[in-house]
Amino acid sequence: MGCARDEPVSSVTPAADVGPAGSPVEKEVVSAPDIKILDAAWAGDVDAVRQHIAAGTDLNTRGEDGGTSLHAVAARGNVEVAMLLIDAGAELNAKKADGGTALHSAAFFCHEKIVRALLANGADKTIRNGAGGTAYDGVAGSFEDVKPIYDLVLQIMGPLGLQLDYERIKAERPNIAELLSAQ
Repeated sequence: MGCARDEPVSSVTPAADVGPAGSPVEKEVVSAPDIKILDAAWAGDVDAVRQHIAAGTDLNTRGEDGGTSLHAVAARGNVEVAMLLIDAGAELNAKKADGGTALHSAAFFCHEKIVRALLANGADKTIRNGAGGTAYDGVAGSFEDVKPIYDLVLQIMGPLGLQLDYERIKAERPNIAELLSAQ
């Protein structure tokens, strides 16, 4: 995952490698797709994310808000893309400009499978965002108390494709809080 570029690296071409007994072996070099990894993750484009991983794209490329691809899928809730990124070594505790991690996002948007995957793979639930809150703090209170925050987030990110199912979020917040409060 060393390539820091997010544009195509090259077309698919053979590259020399050394096989057993020092004999040259041809291996395929995969190019990154035309879509940026951040955009592919946000869109839930599994094939493009796989291609980025195979091409060695930097999985921790940052967007304007300082967020990575893992932050994007944690907010959108695409479990398959989240697992691809986690398994490929995306930085679990990377902080966005606001100090939030992917765990903060997955918890706030109540994506339980992603929260579980992040925790199972070593995400730090004690990290505090810029407002001083942990991922647990984002789901500890009542839904009614934080609904205006969800409304604001939806107003800002709705035009980018974010959809919020308030009934699901309201029902899941206590479960996410329990997951994050467990030892």
